[in-house]
Amino acid sequence: MNTYLIPVDFSKTADHAAKYAARLSWTMPNSKLILLNSYYVSEYESILPTPDLMVTTDDRIADEIESRLAALHKLKSKLLEINPQADIEISLSRETILRSVVNRINKEEIDLIILGSNGKRAKNESDIGSNAIKISKASPVPVLVVPPKADYQSIRKAILACDFKKVKEIVPINALKKILSKHEIDLLVLGINAGEEVDQEEEGTLRDMLKDYNPKYYYSAHNDTIKGIVKFAKAEEAQIIIALPKKYSFFEGLLHQSVSHKLTIKSHIPVLLLKD
Repeated sequence: MNTYLIPVDFSKTADHAAKYAARLSWTMPNSKLILLNSYYVSEYESILPTPDLMVTTDDRIADEIESRLAALHKLKSKLLEINPQADIEISLSRETILRSVVNRINKEEIDLIILGSNGKRAKNESDIGSNAIKISKASPVPVLVVPPKADYQSIRKAILACDFKKVKEIVPINALKKILSKHEIDLLVLGINAGEEVDQEEEGTLRDMLKDYNPKYYYSAHNDTIKGIVKFAKAEEAQIIIALPKKYSFFEGLLHQSVSHKLTIKSHIPVLLLKD
């Protein structure tokens, strides 16, 4: 079974990622979706009034829980319209979002976390979107980050961005092989040295690691690494970009609010962060 964990906070960002997951599950038989909402009330919130002078009483907490469960059921119904055969579980956690995700992963085998990233015009829209990097760093399993404008497409072509440095340490080869073995994907490796001389030994190591999958190799000297990667992915009509787990500079940049309108709003390419 393919089990997908989808953290949701009922924002458009999170709902979009959940719908993406439902469409993905349609193409993956024997899939399970877990809609996870986090409702954490600190000790201070139960003692001190909110800015509007409201105290978080037990009754208010109970009402909020009931409201969130109703919203989870409503979202589940929407996803079943996309994939009527989907196995969907709803889960409400009273922990913080990070702890909720980690605890769920420890509870059962999760294959993939799917979450949405906030666009430039949705700076404060989604708490999950604004914490995408933290969730990804805390997660021991792969994370798929879905941009606001990303419509689901069957994955036929993937871009693996790599700077050919410390390849054996950086490339999560086991996780990558697991993905490539499950799907018929054309893999394009993009060197992102931005004009630096390529380390031939490191590149040779990567070529040897991936030789069974016959990837094609390209090189980008674009001064803006992020723009160079996405421009290349768009030109190649790729469906996904693979970011490396120990190279968060690219991943953080892709999600950062200061990135260009093209990346944060118009990009249709999800980012997959793999973990070994």
